[in-house]
Amino acid sequence: MDGMANKKGASQRRRSVVEKRGSSADEQGNASEKRLYEKWLSMLCAGMAIFGVGVMLVGYKAPTVGLVATVVMLVGASALFAIKAKQAMRE
Repeated sequence: MDGMANKKGASQRRRSVVEKRGSSADEQGNASEKRLYEKWLSMLCAGMAIFGVGVMLVGYKAPTVGLVATVVMLVGASALFAIKAKQAMRE
Protein backbone atom coordinates (compact mmCIF):
# COMPACT_ATOMS: atom_id res chain seq x y z
CA MET A 1 0.00 0.00 0.00
CA ASP A 2 2.82 2.39 0.82
CA GLY A 3 4.31 1.86 -2.64
CA MET A 4 1.06 3.00 -4.27
CA ALA A 5 0.83 6.04 -2.00
CA ASN A 6 4.41 7.04 -2.87
CA LYS A 7 3.70 6.73 -6.59
CA LYS A 8 0.59 8.88 -6.28
CA GLY A 9 2.47 11.49 -4.28
CA ALA A 10 5.28 11.61 -6.82
CA SER A 11 2.87 11.97 -9.73
CA GLN A 12 1.05 14.80 -7.95
CA ARG A 13 4.34 16.61 -7.33
CA ARG A 14 5.27 16.26 -11.00
CA ARG A 15 1.87 17.62 -12.02
CA SER A 16 2.30 20.67 -9.80
CA VAL A 17 5.73 21.36 -11.34
CA VAL A 18 4.30 21.02 -14.85
CA GLU A 19 1.37 23.27 -13.96
CA LYS A 20 3.76 25.93 -12.67
CA ARG A 21 5.78 25.78 -15.88
CA GLY A 22 2.64 25.80 -17.97
CA SER A 23 1.33 28.92 -16.28
CA SER A 24 4.30 30.99 -17.42
CA ALA A 25 3.92 29.57 -20.93
CA ASP A 26 0.23 30.46 -20.83
CA GLU A 27 1.08 34.00 -19.76
CA GLN A 28 3.50 34.33 -22.67
CA GLY A 29 0.90 32.88 -25.03
CA ASN A 30 -1.76 35.26 -23.74
CA ALA A 31 0.57 38.24 -24.17
CA SER A 32 1.35 37.13 -27.70
CA GLU A 33 -2.34 36.70 -28.49
CA LYS A 34 -3.10 40.10 -26.98
CA ARG A 35 -0.39 41.75 -29.09
CA LEU A 36 -1.67 40.02 -32.23
CA TYR A 37 -5.25 41.07 -31.43
CA GLU A 38 -4.20 44.69 -30.88
CA LYS A 39 -2.26 44.73 -34.15
CA TRP A 40 -5.27 43.27 -35.94
CA LEU A 41 -7.59 45.89 -34.41
CA SER A 42 -5.17 48.65 -35.36
CA MET A 43 -5.15 47.54 -38.98
CA LEU A 44 -8.92 47.12 -39.01
CA CYS A 45 -9.45 50.66 -37.69
CA ALA A 46 -6.95 52.04 -40.21
CA GLY A 47 -8.71 50.22 -43.04
CA MET A 48 -12.11 51.55 -42.01
CA ALA A 49 -10.69 55.08 -41.75
CA ILE A 50 -9.23 54.80 -45.25
CA PHE A 51 -12.59 53.57 -46.50
CA GLY A 52 -14.33 56.55 -44.86
CA VAL A 53 -11.91 58.99 -46.44
CA GLY A 54 -12.39 57.25 -49.79
CA VAL A 55 -16.16 57.60 -49.52
CA MET A 56 -15.75 61.33 -49.00
CA LEU A 57 -13.15 61.76 -51.77
CA VAL A 58 -15.19 59.88 -54.36
CA GLY A 59 -18.19 62.00 -53.48
CA TYR A 60 -20.50 59.15 -52.49
CA LYS A 61 -21.29 60.95 -49.25
CA ALA A 62 -20.67 64.55 -48.23
CA PRO A 63 -18.19 65.09 -45.39
CA THR A 64 -20.61 65.68 -42.53
CA VAL A 65 -19.59 66.32 -38.94
CA GLY A 66 -20.50 62.73 -38.03
CA LEU A 67 -18.50 61.14 -40.85
CA VAL A 68 -15.43 63.29 -40.20
CA ALA A 69 -15.67 62.58 -36.46
CA THR A 70 -15.93 58.85 -37.18
CA VAL A 71 -12.82 58.93 -39.38
CA VAL A 72 -10.90 60.91 -36.75
CA MET A 73 -11.95 58.44 -34.03
CA LEU A 74 -10.90 55.50 -36.20
CA VAL A 75 -7.49 57.06 -36.86
CA GLY A 76 -7.06 57.69 -33.13
CA ALA A 77 -8.12 54.15 -32.23
CA SER A 78 -5.75 52.74 -34.83
CA ALA A 79 -2.84 54.69 -33.36
CA LEU A 80 -3.79 53.72 -29.80
CA PHE A 81 -3.95 50.01 -30.63
CA ALA A 82 -0.63 50.20 -32.49
CA ILE A 83 1.03 51.85 -29.48
CA LYS A 84 -0.43 49.25 -27.11
CA ALA A 85 0.78 46.42 -29.35
CA LYS A 86 4.31 47.87 -29.34
CA GLN A 87 4.27 48.19 -25.55
CA ALA A 88 3.07 44.58 -25.20
CA MET A 89 5.91 43.47 -27.46
CA ARG A 90 8.51 45.18 -25.21
CA GLU A 91 7.20 43.46 -22.08
